[in-house]
Amino acid sequence: MKFLRYLKKRPIAAVSLVFLVLLYLVMLFAEFIAPCSPTSSFGNAAYHPPNIRFYREEGGPPKPGAQEARVINTVNWKYARVRGRYEEIRLFARGEPYKLWGIFRAERHLFTTGPGSYPAFFMGADHLGRDLFSRIIYGSRISLTIGFAATAVSLFLAVLLGGLGGYFGGFTDWTIMRFSEFFMLVPGLYLILFLRSLLSSSMDSGGAYMMITIILSLVGWPGSARTVRGMVHAVKREEFVLNAQLEMIPAPVIIMRFIIPQIASLLIVSIALSIPGFIMTETTLSYLGLGITDPAVSWGSLIRRDISTLSNLRNYPWLLFPVWFLLAVTLAFNFIGDALRDYYDPYHTIFPRFIRPKEKRKKSGSGPL
Repeated sequence: MKFLRYLKKRPIAAVSLVFLVLLYLVMLFAEFIAPCSPTSSFGNAAYHPPNIRFYREEGGPPKPGAQEARVINTVNWKYARVRGRYEEIRLFARGEPYKLWGIFRAERHLFTTGPGSYPAFFMGADHLGRDLFSRIIYGSRISLTIGFAATAVSLFLAVLLGGLGGYFGGFTDWTIMRFSEFFMLVPGLYLILFLRSLLSSSMDSGGAYMMITIILSLVGWPGSARTVRGMVHAVKREEFVLNAQLEMIPAPVIIMRFIIPQIASLLIVSIALSIPGFIMTETTLSYLGLGITDPAVSWGSLIRRDISTLSNLRNYPWLLFPVWFLLAVTLAFNFIGDALRDYYDPYHTIFPRFIRPKEKRKKSGSGPL
């Protein structure tokens, strides 16, 4: 693809794309990659620090293992490492049983210390002794997919309503634009909090996921709809659209088949830039207790449960790992969105890159006079 070749000139965007692809693959195979389920609790491992170390056995090669630790203070949950006590970390070994995608029964994990052995805490444990790495991987399923789901519904509404308003104009355009302005008058976060507070607080995780997706879509479509409306209003005067009208092709077919492909580049950029916004909004709702609740887990719920006080961050800094993942995903989508915007910019086609005068003289083989 031309865009992939273009990414060679944008290394940050290329790294962001690789990072997101790997993260979504990890999310897809969460049961296999996570050492244990997100609800598995180790009673004597509250706030256990990360314990992955490399060790040797009788002069052999270094290999990864989970170093044992003992609690020395149950008030602040201070641990002391036990020298020489390691549990070998095995790849593709049997561990806690699970159902891959809820269908296939399996026991093999990417890495594990085995059932009944000292657990491997790659990113530490929370206040109940639950593996934070496993919970982050499982939580990514909600935090990463809700952005795509909300963006898909929001984009559908924006294309449908904005396309109809821009194509027909008149009273239809006036009605749709006034309706969109109603949603845009109220700050987005306040409107989301208001709509979510109207719903039942005892809603299960599946219902909360659907409701949050719908709420985010209702708040996110007006801005995109106004942009689509302007583009459709300009494109509908082109000759190919007028010819389609003379052939008595229905208006919805003209909009979806002839007009929307002309603004596809704008929609792709809009998708890339809106996904991180929806992810951050879901995180905010979950952090405020209005989003995902137990037993489901998302990055926002992890931040809410684990980062309750500043003393927690000072004593257990590994609890910030969900925040770093959230920031990394947000920045990655923004870098890719910037690359897509520059790629589809008409000036990029005319002026592919800026060449300094000195570089231009070197390429032409002419030296200074």
